[in-house]
Amino acid sequence: MSDFLIFVVVIASLILGHEIGHFVAARARKVRVDEFGVGFPPRLVTLFTAGGTRFTLNAIPLGGFVRPSGEDDPAVPGGLAGSSKVTRAIVLLAGPGANILLALLAFTAAFKFAAPDFERTTISAIALASPAEEAGLQPGDLIVSVDGLPIAGYPTLQQAVADRLGQALTMGIERGGQRLAVELVPRTDPPDGQGPIGILTGNPRKATTWGESFQYGAQSMAFQVNELIHLPSRLLKQEIEPEQARLSGLKGMYDMLAWAGDIDRTAQRPFLTLNLVGVISLGLALANLLPIPALDGGRLLFVLIEAIARRRISPRYEGLAHAIGFAMLLALMLYVNLQDFINPISLPR
Repeated sequence: MSDFLIFVVVIASLILGHEIGHFVAARARKVRVDEFGVGFPPRLVTLFTAGGTRFTLNAIPLGGFVRPSGEDDPAVPGGLAGSSKVTRAIVLLAGPGANILLALLAFTAAFKFAAPDFERTTISAIALASPAEEAGLQPGDLIVSVDGLPIAGYPTLQQAVADRLGQALTMGIERGGQRLAVELVPRTDPPDGQGPIGILTGNPRKATTWGESFQYGAQSMAFQVNELIHLPSRLLKQEIEPEQARLSGLKGMYDMLAWAGDIDRTAQRPFLTLNLVGVISLGLALANLLPIPALDGGRLLFVLIEAIARRRISPRYEGLAHAIGFAMLLALMLYVNLQDFINPISLPR
């Protein structure tokens, strides 16, 4: 499957999953839904109608949308705006909630079907004219030892090589079930983008149970959520560079998925790609929860204000706020996507 097709499937699935969350919650809370669209308009065809909802197929294959009745008009019977505060909150939270669930599934699948064994180190790629190539090392070789020192993961290998720069060393490897020994001299001044011996390392696959995979997936998700929440404060403290925290548009996400795909194809497992899907899904969930008009979080903010003030803000003013917020979001999306072309994100190679 090409990188572009994988990108379309991933983004469409995450957006469609978000909308399915809204749709299921709306139907469960007896809110009428006028249309559930697969893809974005213009509309190509109405697939069928069920339960008062028109299911449509649209021209732009990047996700979908849900159009509930009376989204901004509380006078519409059975519509969203005319529903109780609890119902509106549940429907609004269901979209980000679906993305959180999809993220957990992606992280869990990564550890179930492609979990790396971090205690073992393999060679994923070899640079041309490097000591590794001259010594006859090959992609897929399992690095067992350096000068008799057992290698229990990448940090051990990195330290063992760093202690022997410019000196001949003997590397024990396993290839096709056979133990071999090769000699090489790590470079003291390697070319940019290459290490002393000129290899890209990876890890062999590790067998895990579903319970272990779920635990590892939940831990990964908690780590990513913590990183995203603390990102603004880390920027203010200058602990990370602004370039490391920039927003990415469609091209940026495509570049990241293509980068992960290249590494995963070399390692013959989709670990990085599945983790990246989880990160993108989590990002979509948290972004939609921001208290910005037109986003789910912005609409939730109006529900919260109504609950605290015990009176509803005029639908006219709320609708105006969402319209302005939507225009601002479009401008931001245009800027972010242009930046992806003008100043592409930098990815390790």
